[in-house]
Amino acid sequence: MSAPAIECLIFPAATLLPESWRQVSGTGPIRTFNPALLRDGTGWILAYRVVLTDGRRRLALCRLDPKLRVVEGSPFPLSDLVRFSNETPYPEIARQWLADPRLYRWDGRIFVYWNSGWHEPRNFQFLQELDPVTLAPIGHPRELILPGVRRPLEKNWTFFAAHNGGLHAIYSIEPHRVLRFSTAGGGDIRFDEVACTEWAIPGYPPSHGGLRGGAPPVWHDGCFWSFCHSVHDGANGYSYAASVYCFAAGPRFAPLAGPVKSLPLGRPYSATRTHARLNPAVGEVIYPCGAARDGTRWLISHGINDEQCAISLVDDTEVRACLRPWSGGVSGERN
Repeated sequence: MSAPAIECLIFPAATLLPESWRQVSGTGPIRTFNPALLRDGTGWILAYRVVLTDGRRRLALCRLDPKLRVVEGSPFPLSDLVRFSNETPYPEIARQWLADPRLYRWDGRIFVYWNSGWHEPRNFQFLQELDPVTLAPIGHPRELILPGVRRPLEKNWTFFAAHNGGLHAIYSIEPHRVLRFSTAGGGDIRFDEVACTEWAIPGYPPSHGGLRGGAPPVWHDGCFWSFCHSVHDGANGYSYAASVYCFAAGPRFAPLAGPVKSLPLGRPYSATRTHARLNPAVGEVIYPCGAARDGTRWLISHGINDEQCAISLVDDTEVRACLRPWSGGVSGERN
């Protein structure tokens, strides 16, 4: 029996635009994309990127009702309220370019992550606590710091809570490099590596840079499920595709299954565009930033072509059909 067709909900950009930004948008294009998703009671919180005619990269939030409809009046101009600490002289781009949010809840507290884009000599990643009622920022954004060897341009770290209560992050998928951190205190957040597994994904189409981070991992059926993305050569430029893999609980967090094919989110919308490309080198983009389990299906929030927010409703059988068990065990692990 074939899996049910994937339903894809598209959110009209104008519906997600905070009222205070309507004057900025004027009659020009409104791009809202790369949404994160977090369950909140019977409803949901959505965080997403907004790009208007002035080109500034903004972040907004809104609430969704139990039927995944935008709650009227809830779109919130998050980036307008972010206040960076004066103790660190961040460059202007770090203060003005807020990209690719992810949402988290730990110990009853809500956090949003973002990065400052792709700029030299290095970019920045931040974690910001939010008021659970108003969704307004609490305190200053806290920079994510990894001592030692790291890439100068960082993005797509994804965080998760291990069974022992500790907070962890996936630094990279290939190799599967896992970090540990704590939100205690009020300054920069420092990360330390706790595990790394070298592994290969047989049968998956060649890509640039392997699997890359996406939605925060979700614990289900005895393992963590991570909806991520990869970048391939396409007919009209780079093509971003969604994928999924699974990994074990700690302390090693070794991969258990890898993708044999991409996850077909956002079809047929990935082949169409409403506005000019933000990045001329990129053709099609499916970019997952949030995931949640809902009965026998997954809700996966993702961007489409740097201009639309979407949630795909994916049956569990469709997700499992994209996976193959990885039999490498722990032989490739190191500390």
